[in-house]
Amino acid sequence: MAAEPEGLTTSIGESASPGSSELIGEKKPSLVFRRLSSFSATELRKLRERQEEFIRALAARLSGHLRLEVGLKITRLESLPFGKLSKNISNPTYLSLLKLEPLKGMCLLEIPPQLALSIVDRELGGAGVCLDENRALTEIESRILSRVVEISFHEWCASWSDMIELRAALIGHESNVAFVQSILPDTMMLILGIEMQMGEITKQINFGFPHLGLEPLIQKLDADSGQPPTARSAPAAPKWNRILDDVNIKVTADLPTLKITTRELANMKAGDVIPLDPEILQNLRVSLAKKQKFLATAGRSESRWAAKITKVLEA
Repeated sequence: MAAEPEGLTTSIGESASPGSSELIGEKKPSLVFRRLSSFSATELRKLRERQEEFIRALAARLSGHLRLEVGLKITRLESLPFGKLSKNISNPTYLSLLKLEPLKGMCLLEIPPQLALSIVDRELGGAGVCLDENRALTEIESRILSRVVEISFHEWCASWSDMIELRAALIGHESNVAFVQSILPDTMMLILGIEMQMGEITKQINFGFPHLGLEPLIQKLDADSGQPPTARSAPAAPKWNRILDDVNIKVTADLPTLKITTRELANMKAGDVIPLDPEILQNLRVSLAKKQKFLATAGRSESRWAAKITKVLEA
């Protein structure tokens, strides 16, 4: 007996005996077609734009949380069955399973052991370096790493906050993908591969989202793109990550370059005065972490010298 094509389900009423003819008024067999689990090129493009926003926010959040610069870059965005994905996942690994309420299906995040252990080392106050590559995480290490997993999915949910409120719930974790029973092999997944650089280590992590769960989000994206430009709501203001509240940034205010001859420089001694053009004090360069960001005017604020910002420099 030939197998049914993937994506096709049949619902048959009372089946007629072989060789019987169709009778008037007899209920005919009915066919129910389920939408194939795939996204069009346009839908994938819209999804990729959302993922770009997500990883920018996640990189800033993780950098603040780990107190170490974290770089993220998308390396893949494709759809494939979970069974095929599982064949490419190393053993052991760190695999988190999550639910995104109210979406359907189970999501996952796979982190290679060496990167996972480096994150745990950093969480415990270390340098974020681990030389072990193929060791499974202990239960305590997995619990420590779960904080980063929750942060990652919280940021993913936040990237959709203008359309739907999502809540991430961590279900569990595995070190061997063969033990995952909550996702069927033929479940179509959208795989988001991200190259993560933390200190001297660079590894790829993989997010997995079931197509069934993403379809409501795709429908909202399609509906949003169908609105006339005047009907669209204004883009949401960037959200500030409270984790960055106490991060110190060096601020410097510098005078424009002064010119002096080598003879004048050679004859200078303590107590000499260098006259300044008043216009110079109107063109201070204010830098954040050695990067020029503003023009300012020199002055005083009560008993302190101050710089009043007059212009924001273009990036």
